[in-house]
Amino acid sequence: MAVSKEQLIIQLKAQGITATKAQLKGLHKSVNQTGKGMAGMAGQMAIATVGFYAAARAIGSVISTGKEFQQSMANVKAISGATGVEFAMLEKNAKSLGATTVHTASDVAAMQTEFAKLGFTATEITKVTEGTLALSTAVGADLATSAATAGTTLRGFGLDVEETNRVTDVMALSFSSSALDMAKFT
Repeated sequence: MAVSKEQLIIQLKAQGITATKAQLKGLHKSVNQTGKGMAGMAGQMAIATVGFYAAARAIGSVISTGKEFQQSMANVKAISGATGVEFAMLEKNAKSLGATTVHTASDVAAMQTEFAKLGFTATEITKVTEGTLALSTAVGADLATSAATAGTTLRGFGLDVEETNRVTDVMALSFSSSALDMAKFT
């Protein structure tokens, strides 16, 4: 049987359409894979960007904390009049307690400032810090307020700094077992 020219054209067109459909399916598959790859790459870039910003914020926070501590220690030095060796002792004390307690080194420096305002020497300040930290923790008051209260009490009763732990223990017990609190006491 002979194929007419028209039938041959129809067959060729049908084959062309089938080939074109196959090519389009392949192209569609390729585009989808490329899209998924780009989406994955975009996701990775987004994660990297978030990570970068988180790291930048963390570094900024560390710098800010360092600046805050340096300013707090400058206040301690200015108010206490501590010499180089005395100041180094106070700074070491603040860093040590800031690293080993729930309080920051800047909080400890604020406490030292309060004691310096009350006329405590650098040596006296290092002797009263641990008792004051315990008082602050026990009653939930900030270190500066605890220092002002403990320091004023020591000075008011003419007690030596060696009595700090006894005084702060009595205060903590009184504040935690009665209606008396730091705000009412001061």
